[in-house]
Amino acid sequence: MKRILQKCMAVVLCLCMLCGQAAAFSAAERFCRAADIINARGLIAEQSPIPEATIEEDAAYLEEHPEALSDILNDILSGMDSHSMYLTAEEYQSGFSVLSGYAGIGIAVGRTERGLTVQRVVRHSPAAAAGIQVGDRLMAIDGANVTGLGLDELAALLQGDVGSRICVTVEREGETLDFSMSRETILEENVSARQAAPGVEYISISAFSSMNDAEDFEEIWQGLDEKETRAVILDLRDNGGGMIDAAFAMLDLMLEKKTLMATLHGRADQGGDEARYSSGGGLPLNKIVVLVNGNTASAAELMAGVLREAGSATLVGTQTYGKSQGQYHLNLDGDYLVLTCLEMQLPQSGSWEGKGLAPDVEAHALRTIRSYLKTAAALDLDEPVYYGTQSEQALAVCQRLHALGYLAEPSDVLDTRALGALRRFQQDVGLETRILADTDTLRALDTACTRAASRGHMIDDVYYKALDLCRAAAEQPLRYKTQANGSTRAA
Repeated sequence: MKRILQKCMAVVLCLCMLCGQAAAFSAAERFCRAADIINARGLIAEQSPIPEATIEEDAAYLEEHPEALSDILNDILSGMDSHSMYLTAEEYQSGFSVLSGYAGIGIAVGRTERGLTVQRVVRHSPAAAAGIQVGDRLMAIDGANVTGLGLDELAALLQGDVGSRICVTVEREGETLDFSMSRETILEENVSARQAAPGVEYISISAFSSMNDAEDFEEIWQGLDEKETRAVILDLRDNGGGMIDAAFAMLDLMLEKKTLMATLHGRADQGGDEARYSSGGGLPLNKIVVLVNGNTASAAELMAGVLREAGSATLVGTQTYGKSQGQYHLNLDGDYLVLTCLEMQLPQSGSWEGKGLAPDVEAHALRTIRSYLKTAAALDLDEPVYYGTQSEQALAVCQRLHALGYLAEPSDVLDTRALGALRRFQQDVGLETRILADTDTLRALDTACTRAASRGHMIDDVYYKALDLCRAAAEQPLRYKTQANGSTRAA
C-alpha cells in the first residue's frame, strides 16, 4: 500500500466523475463493477482490456478472500500504467487532500495576545460570504465559550458534516457579532500574487483544485495592466496538477494569439482526440518566466509547456516530473478508482510522459536560510532603519529580506530597491507600509526568518534568476495601452 500512496501524490485530477454509490456491495461485486468501468473507460484498456476469464477467476477468488480486493485491482491497474490505482476513502483523503478538501467554514485561527484570532479567511468560503474578517477575535461556537480551548479542540468544533449549521460569535472593535452559516467543502486557496519589482509581478499557483482557482487567477491577471506590468514570474514549482479545465482557463487569459494549446488524446469510442485552442487577446507582456522543478507535474507541466510553445515563455529551474496522462476519479461505494482516461500532448513536442520538460535555464536553490543567517549581520530588534540609512543594521535588514525572497542583492543601504522590498514584506505580513523598518517590522522579519530556518527553507536562487530576467524585460517599453473602458490595445 505504501507504493500506491507514493504514486498517489504524483497523480492529479483531470476530470471528476461520480459513480452512484450503492448500499453494500461484496468485494467480488465491487471488483466486477470496477473491471467493467476500467474496460469501458480506461485509455490503455481500449487496446488491452481485462480478459473476461480473468474477471471471472478473480471474482471467484474474492468470494473467499474479500480482503484481497485492493491488491488484485492495483496489480491489474499497475500493469496498465503508473497512475491508475484503487484507493480506500482514507487513502484517497490522504493522497488527494488538496483536491478533496475538508468540511468547514474556511477560517484559520491562531492564538495571539488578544486570544483566538482569525488569521485567514478562505475566499469562496461560508466564512467569507458571512462577513467574518481577519483580526476578528473568536469568542463562542454555537453559544459555547471557546476562548480557553486549544487550537486542535477548536478545529474539531469548526469542522463537521457538509450542510450542517454553525453559529460563530466574534468580537470586532469592541462589538460582539454572530455569524450563522452552513459548513461546506473547503478547498485551499492555491493562487497568490505580489509585486516582485517595478513592472514585475510574481504569481504562484500551488495546485488546480477547482475552478475557483481560475477565478482567483483571472482577478489577478485582469489587474496587471493597472500596474503597468511588463513581466511575470509564474511559479509552478511543487504544483502536482489538478483540473485541466482550470489550467486551460488560465492559459486562455495569458496567450496573446489564437493558437492550438494542446491535444487531449482519448479513446476512439469516446470521441477520440480533442484539440484545445486559445481565444487570443491576452495581455501583451514583455516576458513570462515559469519556475519549475521535479514536483511540477501533469496540469502544471501542461501550463508550462503551452506557455513555452505557444507563448514564448522561458522555463527556469529543473526537469519536471513527467506526467502527461490524466485520470477520472470515480467513487465506488466509498472507495475510489483513479483511472487514466486521456493523454495530454503539446502542440510541438507532444507527450512528455516519463520524460518531463527540460528548463531553458537550469537553476537550483542550494543555500539554506539557516546557514546563510549564521554569517549575516546581527539584527537589533530595537533599532529602526530609515530610508537612505547606510549601516550594519541596514545590512542586517537587507540580508533578511534577501533570505525571504524579497531582495535579490542585499547591501548596507536601505535604498529605493531595498525599500520597495521592505514595503512588500510589510504588506504581506499585514503591517502598515512605511518608509522605514520600525520595531514591528524588525520583529516580523526576525520571526519570519526564524520560522523559515527552522523548517529548512532554502534561499530561492531560482526565483532570483527569474527576477533578473524579468527586470531586464521590464526595462523595455510597455507593449500595450489601457483604454478608457478598461480594455488594452497594442502600444
